[in-house]
Amino acid sequence: MERIIYKNNNPIEVNSMKQALFIVDHFPPSFAPRMGYLAKYLKTLGWSAQVFSIRHPSKINKFDNLVGYVEAEEVAMPTYCQHHGANRLIIEIGGRFLGGCTWSIYDQKMYKYIMKSIADKKFDIVVCSTASFFPMNCAYKVSQKLNMPIVLDFRDIYEQDPYVYSTKGLGGLLRKAQIKQRNKLIGKSYATTTISEWHREYLSQHNANTHLIYNGFDEELFSPRSEERTSQFTITYTGSVAPTDCVGSRDPELFFQAIQHLHTENKIEPETFCINFYTDNVSRIYLAKTAARYNIEDYVHIYDWVSAAEIPNILAHSNVLLILVAAQNTHGVMTTKLYEYMAMKRQVLCVPEKDGPIGKIIAQSKSGYTFDNEADIKNYLEESYNKWKVLGWLPCNADWQYVKQFSRELQAKQFVEIFDKAISQS
Repeated sequence: MERIIYKNNNPIEVNSMKQALFIVDHFPPSFAPRMGYLAKYLKTLGWSAQVFSIRHPSKINKFDNLVGYVEAEEVAMPTYCQHHGANRLIIEIGGRFLGGCTWSIYDQKMYKYIMKSIADKKFDIVVCSTASFFPMNCAYKVSQKLNMPIVLDFRDIYEQDPYVYSTKGLGGLLRKAQIKQRNKLIGKSYATTTISEWHREYLSQHNANTHLIYNGFDEELFSPRSEERTSQFTITYTGSVAPTDCVGSRDPELFFQAIQHLHTENKIEPETFCINFYTDNVSRIYLAKTAARYNIEDYVHIYDWVSAAEIPNILAHSNVLLILVAAQNTHGVMTTKLYEYMAMKRQVLCVPEKDGPIGKIIAQSKSGYTFDNEADIKNYLEESYNKWKVLGWLPCNADWQYVKQFSRELQAKQFVEIFDKAISQS
């Protein structure tokens, strides 16, 4: 019996759908909601997919709500050395003996596993999404072997942040080789998709058919909520703070300075003013130490990760939603939380950026404010807190007509338009 789904109340046979082969570095439940949300909406757009990704530790971000929409499989990869840097070099250097320059052991294992798994199946297109380089080589080889067009999606690239991957020694040589190979593959792909204006402009040097598809929010989870009274003036941050020694790190220092000065001037009190962080273990340690250094521990509450499905309720019971931006030395970094925050109709506070891409979207959406100095942050928090004491909530006048362009469903349609053109022109 044929499995049937419905689109606009009309039945569609699953077997009549176009088939995409996703070869990606991450996929839910572990991470990469960008591809997870695309998979969620594929069937309503006449597509289905099979996904292959690498197995990752279960402790990282959970996106269980995005599991089950398509057939997905995690491919286990070997660990040769417990030290991450050494293990990475073994994987890369070892691959040279198997498949040539820029081919890794992971590429070899992924390629062999995929080709065996799909031996009796037919696909129309290969889609590869990555936050750096792997598994582009593998995906491109699969597309060539099966004579299919390939679309490359970049959530991040090396050049957006010089501190993420080493530029010196063997790591630096590897980075240069991968960038050179990446650019070649971009030029050979049907199309490239990415997440910001800066990324699109940068990557279009190698392929004019490069498209901007923002990250976004799921309207089934994130949608405008009516303002409601809260027992405390609550500022919320969800996600990693990712502290590093580089200048470009997400830095809460200016924000914490403003809180410290408000406290010493008796403008706020911990009984009615709180900042809640939902984050990873490394960030928890860093935030606790930094809060203690500013003597604001009573205001800062740090919690473990929560599932994606729990986030909307947390945001709805907040007054201000905080974004910390690594503004210096980075380009085009567009955190997903920006779009989810805006969709909730709660004021967004972005620091320490004022004129960057996130700040521009916040301003255009009328969702909140961006500041790059402690005095402005302090004044905003004091005014907002005083307004909350009168009303019991903090009004937000976000422009929903502008914000809704970032819905995941709309972005899935943008992806599918590219896929449809790729197979019609191949």
